Amino acid sequence: MNMKKMMKIAATTTNVIAQELPQPSPKAKVEQRIGLTDVTIEYSRPSVKGRVIWGELEAYDVVWRAGANYNTLVSFKDNVKVGGEELKAGTYSFFVTPSKGEWTVMFNSAIDGWGTGKYEAANNVVTLKVEPKKINHQESLRYSIENLTETSGDFVLSWASMSVSFKIEVDVEAKAWTNIDRAIESVDEKTKAKVYRNAAKYAASSKKRLDEGLKWIVESIETEKSWYSYWVKADVQHAAGDNSGAITSIKKAIELGEAGAKESGKPFGYKDRLVKAMEEFK
Repeated sequence: MNMKKMMKIAATTTNVIAQELPQPSPKAKVEQRIGLTDVTIEYSRPSVKGRVIWGELEAYDVVWRAGANYNTLVSFKDNVKVGGEELKAGTYSFFVTPSKGEWTVMFNSAIDGWGTGKYEAANNVVTLKVEPKKINHQESLRYSIENLTETSGDFVLSWASMSVSFKIEVDVEAKAWTNIDRAIESVDEKTKAKVYRNAAKYAASSKKRLDEGLKWIVESIETEKSWYSYWVKADVQHAAGDNSGAITSIKKAIELGEAGAKESGKPFGYKDRLVKAMEEFK
């Protein structure tokens, strides 16, 4: 056989080996933002395929990789609480020990393993006890984050006839204030009006740093007047207990809104909401 033919066969063989083929447990990825914190779950999805899963395929009281193939990985962009326990920002492998009673779930610092090959209890960063629940049949393993609020979401694993879940909690307020402070530090003349207005709006809604909030909205208005900015100013004043000032600001917001509407030839659609806010301030 000549050299060219041998090289052609070798290349063909390499291409066949390198071909991507369907997997019995395909990769999956869940991405969810809770408040301002991004949470990602990467895993492979085995299916039941008529088998008895709990107590047979996945034996009780034996550590399970909580998926198939490589470790299931869970990433948190910020520090969080899982099941009430503190967990720093980062990526962790996720393992489960099913049982006839409570199940054990573990976040582990070793993230480059296949199956449970690199699992060591000494590397568990957080270990939780959770109560499993009976569910309708779930053919393929499924992770999800449910019952979302601004500050929390439920981490849910469902497969076959069982489900386990626990709460993820985030400090959205701390992250929001960090973002506000960073934005204010880098503000320029083009962004000042909007950045200061948004910061003041959050001060009003959180009822914190209200003195700063009032300064921010005043500077925003000095940079660029708008009916909405006066509405934000009214919210800050109301949160600080200055209802008289808030009513004055609402009246100014209505005045500017109606003037802008008259100029554009369109109705001012927010007047009713502003009037209602003014009545509440009274």
